Amino acid sequence: METPTPSDLPPGITGEEAAAIRAAVAEAEGLTGGEIVALVLASADDYQVAFWKGAALCGFAAAAVAAAIDQVRPLWISRPFWMLLIVGCGLLAGALATRVVPPFRRWLCGAALMDRRLQQRAREAFLVHSVFTTRDRTGILIAVSAFERRVVVLADEGIHSVVPAGTWEALARETAATVRESGPGAGLLSAVRKAGGILRHHGLIRRTDDDNELPDSVRGDFQ
Repeated sequence: METPTPSDLPPGITGEEAAAIRAAVAEAEGLTGGEIVALVLASADDYQVAFWKGAALCGFAAAAVAAAIDQVRPLWISRPFWMLLIVGCGLLAGALATRVVPPFRRWLCGAALMDRRLQQRAREAFLVHSVFTTRDRTGILIAVSAFERRVVVLADEGIHSVVPAGTWEALARETAATVRESGPGAGLLSAVRKAGGILRHHGLIRRTDDDNELPDSVRGDFQ
């Protein structure tokens, strides 16, 4: 199988990982009636709120530290110009930190916001990539977001009729742990393989006249 070139790759995965994921999708679909769409996002949102939170937090911290030092030992920093300069530097440092320190940005975003944004992007991708259009409504979307290090798995109604509720949420949690430890490519590959096993376990057998209705290649931001 041809390895994708760097320009064709979604964010955060290598050409070898993309080829392995594509092969895993083809294998799972060859043994079951499922149609798997594997998606990797750089981020589910631009999270501008984190930018402003980071700037405000560090600006306030800089002002508080400068004021505390001035109370203990009055220095030149108590002059308005220098105080404004210190606060401005704090604002700038906080804003820059949200761009270059992902853990800081994730902390500012909060888990609840990141979960909502990824769920929203996954639902949009479910429509954009036509996961709902398979003949037997057996499409599955596995969406991994590199920045959030979170995963959403959405299955169509033909899957829900045979796979118990909560199964895909459990797979998403397991995959998220792999993403945090080994990266989005490894997490997505593991999820595709496990999804195929789940479908086989619950008896979703491939039809004799089954066609490959959705592309097997890894998708990026609405490619």
